[in-house]
Amino acid sequence: MKRFALDIATRQFQKHGEDIAGDAFRVAQTPDSTIISVSDGLGSGVKANVLATLTVEVACGLSQGDLSLEDIVETLIATLPVCKWRSIAYSTFSVVRIYDTGRVTLAEYDCPPTLKLAGGIRPEFVETFERTVRDRNIRVAYFRMQPGDVLVQYTDGIVWAGVGQKLPMGWQEDGIFQFLSATAPALRGDCAAQANRLAEQALEYWEGAPGDDGTVVCARYRKARHAVLLTGPPSSPDRLPAMLQDFLGREGTRLVCGGTTAHLLARHLDVPLEVDDRFLDSDLPPGGKIRGMDLVTEGILTLTRAAEYLRRGIPPGRSDAATCLLDHLMDADGITFLVGTARNPAHQNTGLPESIFLRRVVAEELAAQLRERGKEVDLVFY
Repeated sequence: MKRFALDIATRQFQKHGEDIAGDAFRVAQTPDSTIISVSDGLGSGVKANVLATLTVEVACGLSQGDLSLEDIVETLIATLPVCKWRSIAYSTFSVVRIYDTGRVTLAEYDCPPTLKLAGGIRPEFVETFERTVRDRNIRVAYFRMQPGDVLVQYTDGIVWAGVGQKLPMGWQEDGIFQFLSATAPALRGDCAAQANRLAEQALEYWEGAPGDDGTVVCARYRKARHAVLLTGPPSSPDRLPAMLQDFLGREGTRLVCGGTTAHLLARHLDVPLEVDDRFLDSDLPPGGKIRGMDLVTEGILTLTRAAEYLRRGIPPGRSDAATCLLDHLMDADGITFLVGTARNPAHQNTGLPESIFLRRVVAEELAAQLRERGKEVDLVFY
């Protein structure tokens, strides 16, 4: 399991009178890193959006290969069209690659400088050096992020907010720096709040009628959150001690799914198993409470319902053991399923479909749904 993870939040607005923003951003994942690409297309509207989208797609695609940062930048410069009248690129870009170790590579072309919020609260401009690639000046940086640090990328619509209106020369980088100095300490690294505050302030300076497209992307580097889910007794009673020790020896949120499983764990811990009365009025069997566990639910039916909610969506206003389980799972970056493969005698002659009792099948389906949502999931069978 990865030890560190990223929270990424974005906020974007389009130029007044346009139906689509001329900026674009993309996030791509590799086994050991995350790539965030932001581009500002020349002008506004559909044409600018197409050019910006092309830029971020190419940047993220190239970044997922074995190319170096220099190779990626050179390919981008060679690919991007140039206005023959003004000799400027039809789109600018900022490409940052954040490795799971905290190592960062950054390349910027004709775009505003990236800011880092040290500890999520103290802004500083990322120190770059210039490189010439195909007669173009590129700003490059190599540095390391610490847990809690936030990177802030933004486009010209933020920098020039209010130009000719509330601010004769626009907001400018120094104004953005001062704004972050004042607001970041209270937000404590909340990426979504920070992106929204920055964009909302820009819109206020534009007096609600932006003269340019604006995009803000915030990425917070933090320790990964893990969860471990125990469900079902092992195929052989001899394997029970190892399974329980594996469960109790892992760090993170501890989830128990299954009545028999809960009884076995409570007996092993020599603590009482109590009834959880929060969801007694739902159509799922009631859960329980075990000291030291974050959630204890019934097994197969709850897991099956959770997978169904991921597949079809949670009905409005629905609250039950499965939604509570999903809250814990979706909050985690890495999830380990410890799945017992013993057949439960209580499932004989119930009249329900045979497939619902295959705990392994249900766990694998739930794991697949979580992986599609970017979670790192391990399945261990006992």
